[in-house]
Amino acid sequence: MDNMSGTNRPASGAGRPDPVSETLRLFNHDIRAAMSDVIGGLRLVDIDKLHPDTRAQLERVQAAGETLAELVDAALMEAAGETLLRLDDGGIDLRGYLTGVEMRWAGRAAEAGCRFLLQTAPHLPDRIGIPRVTLDRILSNLIGNALKHGRGGDVDLRVEVTGDGALRFTVADQGPGFSRAAMIGLFTPHRRVNHDRPPVSGLGLRIAKDMAVGLGGDLELSDAPTGGAVVMLDLPPAAWQRSLAAGHPPCAPPDLSNLRILVAEDNETNQCIVRQLLNTMGADPVIANDGIEALELMDRQEFDIALVDIEMPRMSGLEFMRAVRNLDDTRAAMPLVALTAYVLRDNREAIYAAGAGGIIAKPIRSGAAFGRAILRHTGQEMSVTDVETVVSAAAGGASGERVPPMDQGQFDALLTTAGPNGARELLYHLREDLHDVAKALQIAFQAGALRDIRSQTHILVSLAGAVGAERLRHLAEALNIAAQHDRRDDLPGLAAACRDDLRDLIAIVETRLEDLMGQGAIA
Repeated sequence: MDNMSGTNRPASGAGRPDPVSETLRLFNHDIRAAMSDVIGGLRLVDIDKLHPDTRAQLERVQAAGETLAELVDAALMEAAGETLLRLDDGGIDLRGYLTGVEMRWAGRAAEAGCRFLLQTAPHLPDRIGIPRVTLDRILSNLIGNALKHGRGGDVDLRVEVTGDGALRFTVADQGPGFSRAAMIGLFTPHRRVNHDRPPVSGLGLRIAKDMAVGLGGDLELSDAPTGGAVVMLDLPPAAWQRSLAAGHPPCAPPDLSNLRILVAEDNETNQCIVRQLLNTMGADPVIANDGIEALELMDRQEFDIALVDIEMPRMSGLEFMRAVRNLDDTRAAMPLVALTAYVLRDNREAIYAAGAGGIIAKPIRSGAAFGRAILRHTGQEMSVTDVETVVSAAAGGASGERVPPMDQGQFDALLTTAGPNGARELLYHLREDLHDVAKALQIAFQAGALRDIRSQTHILVSLAGAVGAERLRHLAEALNIAAQHDRRDDLPGLAAACRDDLRDLIAIVETRLEDLMGQGAIA
């Protein structure tokens, strides 16, 4: 087993690591690996062969499992003080997402002796550009409250677009509704309203309210004229369209039919999942059970890219990557991508030092994003034949007007999801990570170290994408590909533009951190 441990940075404002965060860091890989097995195993079940009742329950578990994976992922990263957050680059497939919501809550409603009814209005957008985990937390609180207090009546979720373009989610139950005192005091921190109707904790609604405001929307309570409580989440166009307008890639799985892919992975569940995903996109995957078998396959066959697990018997993923990079022929330059549950900072540094050009985190929950990452690492997703065009597009196109360096709404939503104390920790570690990347890139540029440029720009792609710095993410991707293909003439122009945007992002992060410190977010 590889020793992927490393020295942990102390939490902000403390001389030693927080013991809870330290424990979670140590368990991070094992928790992620277990989640990967759960998600992967559920996906491999042929539900069409099951009894309808069993199929309905399994679909519910699958939907809940996907949500749990997102929540666990975000919690582990925050607890470890990391900023490599998993966000859906392509936005949310709204109808597919709502199908998952229906599968998850229909079973819960049936257990409570009622029905969960989903109503979707015509002309809904295909995709919405908000963090999936945030929307999940909001709707879960609203629907859970409705089932709990609805007195066995049906719970309705209606989704529509209003006349002014807002995306509206309305959750209604048939319970006693809200008292006047509850509606006045429900969103007041640390206050629980006592009244003659069944008590409502208010914590879930306060969480939902805070996250809705963080997304740029709002949450409103009312009583239905015929009885029952109604909670309405309104997201204006600026909230639900923001990431899509910033140029996120489409969600359709890419065509990988021209790629022959070596997959070094010893876990049979993960082998099946990766094979299915790659076959669906037309790729030709070849599976190796460990690093030695992968090297033997490379002696007999040619591959365009290798996806490499880190923990494998006989020869680990790190040892395999070092062996490939030490070959004395063209195979030494083959793109190598770690497919692993090791994603924390110290782990990433060890993986890149071994020769990886990138990291794809387990569990894989988006086939389209998985395919796009493979294309990016093989240099096929983005052309850098005209560096001036890339820089011009990132700077605002022919108009010459620089687009904002980041999607402020996505950044605000990220901080809201983290909470006041978590936001300060997040900003602290983000600032440190960005400074580290800026320093490492400067050294790599001066030395002409293409491998270091690739590893640092891969980190920068993840950091910029997490906070909505789309222009910087685009430039970092182009710079990564230029380094990967030894396009040295393109490096200076891309590096200068990337350096400017990185400096701007660091300034934004430092300003927000100073604001939070001034507000006394943490005593």
